[in-house]
Amino acid sequence: MTDTDDDAWTELGLGPSEVRRGRVREPSQGSRGDERPASLAAVLTITFLGSVSGGAFWAGIFFVTAKRYGFSPTSNLLLASVMGAIYSIAALSVGRLLRALHGRVSPRGALMVTLGSWGLASLAPLLAPGSRPLLWATALAGAAASALTWPIVESYLSAGRHGARMRAAIGWFNCTWTPATAVPLLVMPLLARADVLWTIALSAPVNALAIAVIATLPRRPGAHAAASAQAAVGAEYPWLQRSAAWLLPLSYVLSSTLAPVLPHRFAVMGVGGAGSAPDSVLAAAWMVSRFVTLLLMWRTGFWHGRWGTLLSAGVALAGGMATVLLAGNLPLMMAGLVIFGAGMGLTYYSALYYSMAVGHAAVDAGGTFEALIGLGYFLGPLLGLAGHAAAGAERAAGATVTFALAVTGLASIPLLRPYLQARRRRQRRTSA
Repeated sequence: MTDTDDDAWTELGLGPSEVRRGRVREPSQGSRGDERPASLAAVLTITFLGSVSGGAFWAGIFFVTAKRYGFSPTSNLLLASVMGAIYSIAALSVGRLLRALHGRVSPRGALMVTLGSWGLASLAPLLAPGSRPLLWATALAGAAASALTWPIVESYLSAGRHGARMRAAIGWFNCTWTPATAVPLLVMPLLARADVLWTIALSAPVNALAIAVIATLPRRPGAHAAASAQAAVGAEYPWLQRSAAWLLPLSYVLSSTLAPVLPHRFAVMGVGGAGSAPDSVLAAAWMVSRFVTLLLMWRTGFWHGRWGTLLSAGVALAGGMATVLLAGNLPLMMAGLVIFGAGMGLTYYSALYYSMAVGHAAVDAGGTFEALIGLGYFLGPLLGLAGHAAAGAERAAGATVTFALAVTGLASIPLLRPYLQARRRRQRRTSA
C-alpha cells in the first residue's frame, strides 16, 4: 500500500511509505548500518543527569521563592507561567538557532554550552541572596536552557533509529528520565539544611558531569536516512501526530491544575494535613502509574499506529481527573489518580514517538514536542491565577479545575479532526 497521492505526506515532505495492516515495516539491516546512531548508553547517561538537574531546578525554584523570597501563591503561579512561556519559545527556536550557528558551533558544542550556562545560572543566586531580579533572571535562564537541551538530546536519541529501534530507544529514554526527576526530591531536605539556594544550585555539578559525557558524542546526531524513515512510518502517522500534538499540552494543563486540588481532596478523605508525608506519598500514585505505563509501552509494540491508543489516553486523562474530583472514598480517588497517570504515560510516549518518526528525528521535531509541553506549563498556572481572581485563595482550587475542564473540553474538539481526515481517506481508498 502506497501513499503517493496523500496531501499530508506532501505537506510533511515525505514520500511513499509501505505498511501492512497498520504495522510499520522495518528498514533493512543494510540501511541501518550506514546511519551510525549515537551511543544509546551515552545518551541515556546524559538523559539521567539532565533529568536530575531539571528536577532540581524546576522543583527547587518554587521552594526557594517561597522559603527565601517570600513569594505568595499567586507570585509563584505567575513565575511558573512565565517560565512555561519562555520554555515554549526557546524550544521552538532551537532548530533555527542551530542552523544559524551551522559551521561555527556543532549540536554537541551547543549542548555543552547550554548545560554550562544553565549550571552557572543556577549558582548566581548564591552570589547575591535576596535579589529578586537575579532570581527571576536565574529562573528564566534555566527555563530557556532546559528547553534548548532536550530537543538536541532527543535528536541524538532518535536519529539513525527507525521503527522498533526508535520505539525501544524512546522506551529506554522514558524509563530513565522519570525516576531521575525524583532524585532531587530525596536530597533537597539535606541541601536545604545548608542553604535553601543549594536546591537549585545542584544543577551546576550535575550539569558538569553531563558535559563530560556529551564530549563522547559525535559532533552531530546520526544520519537519518530518508528511505529508511519512509519505510518505518505508518500510513496514518501524520494524522496521529497531529492529534497527539493537541493532546500533549492538554495533558500538562490538567496535571499542573491537579496539584493544588490534591491536598484539599486528601483532607476531605481524612488523610493527614496538607503537605504531610502520607498525602504526599499517596499523591505520587499518578507518577508511579505514569512510569509503569511508559514501561509497558516500551516492552510492547501493539500501541503504535492505532487510534485506540490516543482515545484511551484522552479518556484516561478526563476520566481520571473526574474520578479524583468526585470520588466519595479514598480507594476510588486513588483509582482515579492511577487512571490519570496512565493517561499521562500514553500521551507522552505516543506524542514523542510520532513527533520524531514523522519529523525525521530532527531537532525541530523535538523542539516542537517540548514547546507543546511548555504550552501546557504556561496555561496551567494561568488557570490557577484565574481561579484566584475569580474565587479568592480559599476556593481557587475548585475554580481552577472548573476553568481547566472547560478549556480542555473546548480545546479537545480539534483532536477529532485528524481522525476524521484519516477515516475519510481510508474510505476513499477502499471505494476506489
